[in-house]
Amino acid sequence: MCMWRRYLRGIFPATRYVPILLLVAACINITNAQVLPQHSVISRIDSQAVWHPPKDFKQKMDTECAKLSGHEFQACFISLIRKLGASDEALRFISMTDTTGYLRYYRKTGNVDVAYVFYPFRANENSGVILVNGTPGMVDVDDLSLLDLPALKRDSCYLKIVGKFPDAALWPDDRYSLKKPESETLEDGAQRFFVSYRLQNGCHACELIGSVVFAFEFDRDGKFTGTRLIKVTSLYR
Repeated sequence: MCMWRRYLRGIFPATRYVPILLLVAACINITNAQVLPQHSVISRIDSQAVWHPPKDFKQKMDTECAKLSGHEFQACFISLIRKLGASDEALRFISMTDTTGYLRYYRKTGNVDVAYVFYPFRANENSGVILVNGTPGMVDVDDLSLLDLPALKRDSCYLKIVGKFPDAALWPDDRYSLKKPESETLEDGAQRFFVSYRLQNGCHACELIGSVVFAFEFDRDGKFTGTRLIKVTSLYR
């Protein structure tokens, strides 16, 4: 099955790789895209899964787990945070992220809620946002394959941006603020989450050239129905 790994997000120049993104998106069954392989049924997530590591967490990780890799590293990580007081719910959530991140905050918004994740082993973009408790149980807002890239590719403002900056690339915007993403509940009970992305001139540290907003949409039963392009903004005329 075609699947983007989360650590690949944001590194692909827009004009050069949009066709590849479209191909990947086409080969994914979107309702199953974020159901992790080892969890065919994901239990409901709530604030009981939040974990706050102690101040010496990184030091303990370096001491006990730094020399390990693969499954041994994952097992060491789980063992350590269990010793540091993580609840069973926190451990279960960590396993749902392929043992790469923990839940630092949970925001109740309706049938579908917001999970704020911290990924301690990433070089960049350590904070993430996952929409949880719908169908599928976890929707990572930085899985580029879920975005309506055809609509983005047709947008006149976006076309002007990539005409001036051929290496323009989508990167996650602020994933740390607990006020984002903004959400709304419609009269019929459906939900929308407005997620923003940075447009940068290539790399993570490169020039900021614009922004993009997509809405992640769920029906009244919490089923993910897709994304909708809301706005493209350029910092250049």
